[in-house]
Amino acid sequence: MGKVIVFTGTPGTGKTSLCNYIVKRNKDWVHLDLGSFAVSVNAIIGYDRIMKSSIINMRALKKALRNYVLNMPDDSNLLIDGHYAAEVSPANCVDCCIVLRCRPDILWKRLIKIRGYEEKKARINIESELTDYCYLTAKRYLRNVRIVQFDTSNTSIVKLYRRFMKCYENDFKCEGDDVDWISYFSKHPEKFSRLFH
Repeated sequence: MGKVIVFTGTPGTGKTSLCNYIVKRNKDWVHLDLGSFAVSVNAIIGYDRIMKSSIINMRALKKALRNYVLNMPDDSNLLIDGHYAAEVSPANCVDCCIVLRCRPDILWKRLIKIRGYEEKKARINIESELTDYCYLTAKRYLRNVRIVQFDTSNTSIVKLYRRFMKCYENDFKCEGDDVDWISYFSKHPEKFSRLFH
């Protein structure tokens, strides 16, 4: 059976870009975007007007994802991509969870300028990044899975890809980044003061 790798992280940290880059360069690797997958398995149950995003039936999505994973070809590596990926992925089938992180002041610019998020939606996501939400969620739901954090704040997709592949080739026995944004901003208060501007 191939490897099952979960990619999680706050929106804007680079999950989809990295997954797309990986599958373009590795034959028989599969990128599963959970947003699209949720639509395909009828797991959408509503629309969040504040976040301007779909509301997902997590139980239905989890069941459909387990079936998908158990029926995937033996020679394929599966990349599961989504900020809620750790919550719905079958933990006993996951080989590694990569949590992408991004310094909140840099992430704010990505969300506002590149993605066009409204300030309220961007602020909620920044708060999630500041409080390590995706990392802590991964630790909660994927307890016996190797979890590795990659800081994408000031790195190119090429360097990130090389780093991931080195980690993959070493059976995920690799050093991740030690992320602590609260400590970072306590040392650089001027960056925090400019965070939402």
